[in-house]
Amino acid sequence: MARRVAGSVPRGELGFRFGEPLDVDGDGHADFAAGARFKLQQKTLQNGSAAVWSGASGALIREWDGEWPDALFGHWVMPVPDISGDGLADLIIAAPHAPVHGRMRGLVVARSPKTGEELWRREETESENLGWDLTLAGDQDGDGHTDLFVGAPSGDSGRVYLLSGKDGSVLRTYSPREEAGSFGWYVARLDDLDGDGRPDLAVGAPFAADASGAKVGGAWVLSSASGKELYHWKGTDRRGGFGGVVAAVSDLDGDRKGEIVVAAPGTEDQKRTIPGELHIYSGATGKELRHWSGTQPGELYGRMVVTAGDLDGDRVEDLAIGAPWYRRGAADKVGRVELRSGRSGKVLYELFGDEADCWFGWHIRRAPDPDGRGRAALLISSLRHPVDGNVGVGVLDLYVLRRGKKRGDQGTTTRGSRRSDVR
Repeated sequence: MARRVAGSVPRGELGFRFGEPLDVDGDGHADFAAGARFKLQQKTLQNGSAAVWSGASGALIREWDGEWPDALFGHWVMPVPDISGDGLADLIIAAPHAPVHGRMRGLVVARSPKTGEELWRREETESENLGWDLTLAGDQDGDGHTDLFVGAPSGDSGRVYLLSGKDGSVLRTYSPREEAGSFGWYVARLDDLDGDGRPDLAVGAPFAADASGAKVGGAWVLSSASGKELYHWKGTDRRGGFGGVVAAVSDLDGDRKGEIVVAAPGTEDQKRTIPGELHIYSGATGKELRHWSGTQPGELYGRMVVTAGDLDGDRVEDLAIGAPWYRRGAADKVGRVELRSGRSGKVLYELFGDEADCWFGWHIRRAPDPDGRGRAALLISSLRHPVDGNVGVGVLDLYVLRRGKKRGDQGTTTRGSRRSDVR
């Protein structure tokens, strides 16, 4: 690995969900931002926290603590292009359990890492866990600011909001046409699939029911401009949590449209009898192109999926797939990340966690090459990695990926050793 950022909060779970690194301090290096949503402020109050670290030195740039106990502040921390006008990236931080006006409604807030000030906040009026998931939506209203798709999966059937990146106002609301429990659990920005010039939207709902009432999960693809349903799919096994993860990947079949990933990682399989599955659907037709399964029951295969760059030199983007509960020998929940060819589906190689119960591969995001050489890199969380004898702390590891490695190679580092540890 090229760099490690270690959390400092016992059972804080650094890195539940985070965005791609961006430069927040103007030094030309992309910086890392993440949260520890269970940070203890007092003996019994867990307010959570969010922080950003220098990608160049690893130094802490800024940290914020949550306002309310048990609000999950730092559940999502997303670097976004400049909101404040200082030319530097800012942060979006979610607290989906925030008790606004005494009820668990959810909060999304924009903060400046340079000054620490709050730029805007969005507090929801319903009990719907606003900010459970979010993603960048592109500039949907033409005001020069990058907007956000924000999931709010509780309440009735759940919904997704398009929020202005400029001020947090609601530009549009997306709701399912049918009963779809947990709609908005996961959201992903897609390519423009309907030709209107705007990125479209995938929405996961892992508790959506089929015609018999079984909660097999579902996923929807919507036009961001009109809200029109373009595609939807349902799962087949109530244990799978189909729609628990949705993601965009690049064009795999040469039709010049990106594809859609829907995972069924097995999150509802309490006995850990299924490994998890991954489905890739055509962005042009909605037909299934790929169907992959994990290698081990209960490993949560597909808990995270991102494009990883072209690792095998075939001019097609490859995929990184997390399985954070993978057992390695006698060590349980070590975790692994599988690198697969986008063209052939062949497993190129794997990365593994470094000890039991660290949950390596819980969350993954693309990252710039820290040396500026254009190599593919991934920022990977081990959500419950112990630190200094404390359990459940969490770490973030930056991996620079090499081309042409064989399956089973660790592929861990740019120079053969870790560049630095940050605590």
